[in-house]
Amino acid sequence: MPSDTFFNLPKEKQERIIDSALTEFSKVHYRKVTIDMIVEKAEIPKGSFYQYFENKNDLFLFIFNQIGNEKKEKIEEAVIYSEELGFKDYIIHLLDSTLAYENNDLRLINLKKRFTDECPQEVRKAVLQNEIPKSYRMLEDALELYVNKGELRKDLNTKVVAYLLTSFIINLDNYEFESNENYQEIIAHGLDTILNGIGL
Repeated sequence: MPSDTFFNLPKEKQERIIDSALTEFSKVHYRKVTIDMIVEKAEIPKGSFYQYFENKNDLFLFIFNQIGNEKKEKIEEAVIYSEELGFKDYIIHLLDSTLAYENNDLRLINLKKRFTDECPQEVRKAVLQNEIPKSYRMLEDALELYVNKGELRKDLNTKVVAYLLTSFIINLDNYEFESNENYQEIIAHGLDTILNGIGL
């Protein structure tokens, strides 16, 4: 994560560095992105970079941290809890809000694909370890809310269910859709299975 020196920079300069890095990481293979490319685009001396970040991996982790925090805030703003919104509809609305956030910036779509296809395993693991718990916590809070509303059973292990839901959601990109299947139907079926079980 960045040094205190980075956080002491003017906000505009912080944003310029992050924006430059996001652009480079979204359009160039991870291994081919260089510090020189980032500092040139950000218009800062190369020596300054190492006062802010340890290396490229450190910057990459911070970018995902920032995206994750902003996405969480936007989603929470977009999703309104109400008596009319059932839990399954809440999850679908949450995912729609997530897609809307990502589709608002083409760089995020490209970054997500490059992250999946090109990112070194150790960096990918570090990003997931940092970011997935944010989903757990958001879903666990929602589950507890719906338990208290009486829609979900009182003895529900919200931590385990939040884990199952998160695992299901983050792996949807790997699902092999049939020609007659659509995204929302698979989500609804997956949610039904998780919430109702697979027994008779």
